[in-house]
This record gives sequence, structure tokens and C-alpha cells, in this order.
Amino acid sequence: MSLRRPSCVALVLCFASLPACAFQPSESNDPEALGNGAQEIKGGSLATDYPESVLLLIKSGGVSKELCSGSLVAPRVVITAGHCVHGFDSWSVTAPFANGQTATSTQSTTFDWNSGSDNVDPNTHDVALVLLDTPINVASYPSIATAPVADNSKVTNVGRINNGQLSNTALYMSKPVTVTSASSIGYPFDYQGNEIIEHGDSGGPVFVPGTHQLVAVNSGGGNGTEILARVDLLHDWIVQKIAANGGGGSSGSSGAGGGSSSSSSSSSSGGSGSGGSGSGGSSSGSSGSGGSGSGGSGSGGPGVPPSYCPGLPPYGLCYGNVLLSCQNGSIHPTSCYALGKYCGPDYAHGKYACL
Repeated sequence: MSLRRPSCVALVLCFASLPACAFQPSESNDPEALGNGAQEIKGGSLATDYPESVLLLIKSGGVSKELCSGSLVAPRVVITAGHCVHGFDSWSVTAPFANGQTATSTQSTTFDWNSGSDNVDPNTHDVALVLLDTPINVASYPSIATAPVADNSKVTNVGRINNGQLSNTALYMSKPVTVTSASSIGYPFDYQGNEIIEHGDSGGPVFVPGTHQLVAVNSGGGNGTEILARVDLLHDWIVQKIAANGGGGSSGSSGAGGGSSSSSSSSSSGGSGSGGSGSGGSSSGSSGSGGSGSGGSGSGGPGVPPSYCPGLPPYGLCYGNVLLSCQNGSIHPTSCYALGKYCGPDYAHGKYACL
């Protein structure tokens, strides 16, 4: 079964010498006229509950080429679909529900996606990260799923199509959609559901309804079926990339004292000390490390002398099953899973460790 990846919108200039174009420009040259007649996110509504959701303008050689959707997962990191970055060299990002903040990027990374095909590649993960030149700050960032959702679970799609109209100013969320594993149709790294995404929705986040737990990104579809690329399979990779690019995301795990690691949602854009602006201005996912000073007391973890890694508590942090520690002034991620261990508090030594 071959499914297309429909969701990037190509920005095409049509000329008289060409027999046809995918999208005809309107007389007003309004970009929002692109996608007329396309299928909308059915029953969608404004995604104001998801200020982390973003619009992507994709460029190559300085020329605007395509449009996608995505989500912030940290101040300087946006998650989107792999095919929204492959073959391109720069991106403009807008967070319409975060006071319209914008940023640009000339860097992206994928785990293994390397396909320029119009079809979804069932053998790779259609997931990418766009690394921003400047931060976009929101009160909190979504947590990355660490395990698959059960078959017949509900999810919410977010994308930039509404009533068949592609938007350059807003994103929309679907009503809850039932998904199952797509392994049965030959897509082992994905979920499947009834198709409600269209051109421009690619890379848009997929959440557990009513939460900010990110479980997938919109990938593609066809014949009434949509394909959603799972993020739990790449959790450790995503966390490592966040840590290497300023940190500041939401771990979604509990601190040593049982409190949520995202318990501190205050912005520290003007802060100083180890919880200051070095992490891109927001430390909402850094276990209460935002603000001035060492930032260590907010998570209830064991206390040790201050470290010098901005945005990271001095005793380290567990992000799922990844240990984040400060080494020579840099945040160092270690996959405890790869070591056959789990990340937790080492009270004997006053820090987090792989146990």
C-alpha cells in the first residue's frame, strides 16, 4: 500500500508555456488562496489552546518553495515532518498564538529521513527538527511521548487548513480522531486514522486530546487513510537535540520529590545565573530552574553545589529515560535505556543518574 505525503503546499509560479500547475495564483496574489477546494481538518477550530503550534515557510536558495506546519518543543527547536526539510535550506517560523513571534533557521536535522518521493517512505521516520536562530518563548512546551498510544486511542491533529482554505495566519485543531498502529498496512513507525489532513498540514503536531503530550506529527495519506509519524520512537534523539540546542523543553517526567518537571512555567528571559537566558529565554521545562540564581530548589531533587550549565539544575535532570548532566560547561545527554538502566535520583551522591 502506497500512501502519498500530501501536506506540503508547493508555491508554484505558473507560466503560459506550462500546461498545468498544482495551484493557480489568485488575481490578488493572496497566498491564502492556495489550496482552494482542498479538504479541511474536518470540524476544526482555532488551535489557540496550542500556542506552541507554528507555521513554516520553507525556502531553497532564498526562494519560497513550500508551506508546512509544526510545533515548538523547546525555545530554539521546532518539530515537523522530515519531508518539510529534505532538500531545503532555510525556514521562516511563525507562532500565531504566541503573540505572533517569529524566527528564522538555516539548520535542520532528521533521524533517518532522506526521501524526496511524493509517497510516504514506510522504512524511515518522517520526523525532523528545525533549529532556530533565535528563541520563540511560550509558557510551556509539549512533552514528547515515551511510549505508543494504544490502538483505538483518540488524538487531535493540528494544521493550517480550515474549510479548504490554507492559512498563513492561524492553525486549526481537529476533533478527536481514532488511531491505530499502521504496522498492519506496512508502516511500522506510524499511526493510521481516517484522513482529515491535507496540503499544508504536514509536520503539524498530533496531541493526546486535552493535553500537550505530543505523540506524532502529520505525515501523509491517501484513499481515506492518514499516516502520522510517531515521536515516541525518537524520544531520546529528540531530547538529545534539544539539549544540544539550548535546552528548555518539557521533559514530562517527575522530579525526585514526585513533582512535575514542568512545574515551573515562568519565563526567565531576563534572568541570570544557571537558570537564565542561556537556554533561549524560557526554562518552563527545566524543573523549576527558571529565574535568577542556581535554579535548583524548584524540582525537589537532591542538592549539590551550583553547576555552570545555563537552564539545567545543578544536580542534573531526567528527561524521560535520558540523563542530562553538566560536563565542562555543556549539557551532556546520556541514554539510560541504551545502558539497560533507568534515570532516577541517586541520593547517595546527591544527583540524578542512570541506575
